[in-house]
Amino acid sequence: MSGQTYPDRMIHSEKLGGHMAAAVSGLDLNRADTKTYADLLDALHANLVLCIRDQTLAPVPFRDAMARFGTPVLRKQLAATPDCAEVNIISSEDRDELGDGKKLVNGASWHTDDSFMREPCSLTMLYGVVVPSRGGDTQFTNMYAAYDALPDETKARIADLQVIHKYQSSRQTNRVSKRPASEMAAMPEATHPLVRTHPETGRKALYLNANRMEQVVGLERAESDALLDALIAHAIEPRFQYRHVWRQGDVVIWDNRCTMHKANADYPEGERRLMHRVIVAGTAPV
Repeated sequence: MSGQTYPDRMIHSEKLGGHMAAAVSGLDLNRADTKTYADLLDALHANLVLCIRDQTLAPVPFRDAMARFGTPVLRKQLAATPDCAEVNIISSEDRDELGDGKKLVNGASWHTDDSFMREPCSLTMLYGVVVPSRGGDTQFTNMYAAYDALPDETKARIADLQVIHKYQSSRQTNRVSKRPASEMAAMPEATHPLVRTHPETGRKALYLNANRMEQVVGLERAESDALLDALIAHAIEPRFQYRHVWRQGDVVIWDNRCTMHKANADYPEGERRLMHRVIVAGTAPV
């Protein structure tokens, strides 16, 4: 789909980043047909991050549109819209309601969604309902490219290593909301490979989460920390990144199996940022 125009559907796409990300315009997700959704999924696999411009989607139609990419799943760690439990709210007003009550910036550290789950989500969809006049960008990094750029000796060293991921890791670099004991019991630690193979593209990618990884299995803590810190520093080098500048009405879809991302809370004081989010089910990384 990249760089093409479809006269029969008036859809146009363009590259956004040099090595990842594309934007699509000229379509309404409320009315898109099966062929269009197939093209969008192909574009996502090719570009890792896909922006669909100029959408107007109430929560239920947003959920239904995103369901064309997979099965939406519930996550209680974020507030949900009143009329659709699968649509989470990410807001500049978010607070740690069960903790200290202070404001939270969800996703402020580099991460991949859901890695603390044993079967993390595959895709995330974020809809820009209210976008500030400037700032509030989302940064992405290409974990295929980060893996490919590693020295051969590093690839060999990490090929079979597993990492423990936790909702509240001792290595976390930004606060996460406090959750009830019943929720925490339903989120036992998960063990995932450092290198995962994408189930649909067959490509290898680094699988990292700066805010959820606890320790590499089988390594002493100091060696584990040094390895994880080095891999994260490598993966977020500017050459692997794309920074999305939001427009109101953007729907941005990304593949958590081959990217990391982070949010920036650098918008002007007093301005509002409101996003709706849907995630779709995935499988245990391999």
